[in-house]
Amino acid sequence: MKNRLLSIVLFGLLALSFGGLSAQAGNVFEVQKIKVDASAASTSLARAAALREGQTKALSMVMRRLTKQEEWEKLPDSQALDFENLVEGLRISNEKTGPGRYLASLSVQFKPAPLRDLLRGVGVAITEVQSRPALLLPVLEDLEGLQSWGEHWWRQEWAAYDIDNSLAPMLLPLGDLEDTEIANAEDILIGDPAKLQRLNERYGTDTVVVAHALADVEGQLGVTAYIFGAEESDVIVRTYRTGTPHPEMGQRAIDEVMGILAARWKSVAAVVSDEKQVLQVRASYTSLADWTRLLERLNAVDLVRQVTIVELTKNYAYVDLAYIGSVPQLTNNLDQNELVLGGSLTARLVANAETASPLGVAAYIEAAPDVAATLEVEAALDVEAVPEIETPQGSGTPSAGQLPAFTPPPTARETP
Repeated sequence: MKNRLLSIVLFGLLALSFGGLSAQAGNVFEVQKIKVDASAASTSLARAAALREGQTKALSMVMRRLTKQEEWEKLPDSQALDFENLVEGLRISNEKTGPGRYLASLSVQFKPAPLRDLLRGVGVAITEVQSRPALLLPVLEDLEGLQSWGEHWWRQEWAAYDIDNSLAPMLLPLGDLEDTEIANAEDILIGDPAKLQRLNERYGTDTVVVAHALADVEGQLGVTAYIFGAEESDVIVRTYRTGTPHPEMGQRAIDEVMGILAARWKSVAAVVSDEKQVLQVRASYTSLADWTRLLERLNAVDLVRQVTIVELTKNYAYVDLAYIGSVPQLTNNLDQNELVLGGSLTARLVANAETASPLGVAAYIEAAPDVAATLEVEAALDVEAVPEIETPQGSGTPSAGQLPAFTPPPTARETP
C-alpha cells in the first residue's frame, strides 16, 4: 500500500471530494467470471471442492497475467500454494445446486503485496499497470450476413470474457440506438476512420479493435482482429478447424487474441525489480481544487509507491515520488492517470492534463541521439559503424485515417 504523506495543514482541505477522476478499466489483481462445476458425495462437499478449484484456477491465471509467457515455467504450482492467505475477496454468483453437485461463477481478488512478494521470490518481472482501454467492436459474418450490434453469439462470448481486468483491457460498447446510428457492420469492418473516431469520442478511447469472426462453414472459424490505434494499426489473424461448434472455437480465439495484446503490453511495461527510486518534481496547479485533483491522481499511479510533499506554496509544490520501474514507464503511467510529466532531466515538472498547457508544462521528449557524435566515438574506439538501411519512401505503419478498406485475409477463408 502506498504511504500517502500529507501536510497537516492540508488534512481538512483535502477531505473535500472531487468528481470526474478517470479510473483504469479494472483491477489486474482480480479474476472474474470463473465458472466452477464440481460433484461429490454431498452438496456441501461439492461446494467446498468447487470453491477451492475456482480459487486455485484464478491464482494460476493472475500469476500468468502479471508475468511474461517465457517466464511461466518459473511460476509455482497454484495447487501447492496456500491460496487462502493470498485471497482478499471472493464473490459468488449464479449458484446452482443439486444432489452432490455445485455450479457457480466466481470473482476472486488477490492481495497485491503478498502476490508481488511471491512472484519476486521466483525471480520474474511483473506487469501490474494496464494499457489504456481499447474499444472492442465484435463483427460476426455467417450465412445470414454481417452482424455488429445485437446479441449474437460472438458478442456474447466476448462479454463472458474478463476483458476489464486484462493488462490490455477492452470496452464493449452499449450497442444502443446512438451506436447503430454512428456506424453499421460494413462501416466497422472496413474501418471507416470518421465513424470509428466518433465511437472513440463517445466512449473516451483512442484505439478500436474490430474483432471479425467468419463463421460461414460448419466446424471452421476464421478470426481477424483489426487494431486501429491513434498512431499505428495492426492485424491479428487466426483460423480454426476443430470440427467443434463456432462458440467453442470462438472462446479459444478470444483467449489467444487477448493473450497476444497482453504480451505486447508486457514487453514494454514489465518491471523487473521492486527497488524504489525517488524523483523530485515541481507540481504546478491553478487552484486548490486543481492541486487536490493532482495529488489524488499521483497517489493513484500504480508505479508510485510513496508521495512526499517537500514544499508547498499557493501555486506549486515540490514533491518526492518514490516509484518502481523506469522513468519512461512512470511517464506512461502518469499519462494514463491524466498527468503530464515535463521539464528537463534536472528539473521535472508535473501537472494535471487539463491545466498543463496554461501552466507551461509540456510532456518531456528525450532528444534523439547525436549520430555524428556517435560516429566519432565509434571511430575513436575503432568500432565499425553499421550502415543505415534505406527504406522505401512512405513505408511504415499507416495511421487509422490512412488505412485502406480492410477485407479479411485469404487465410481466414481457407477450407480444409
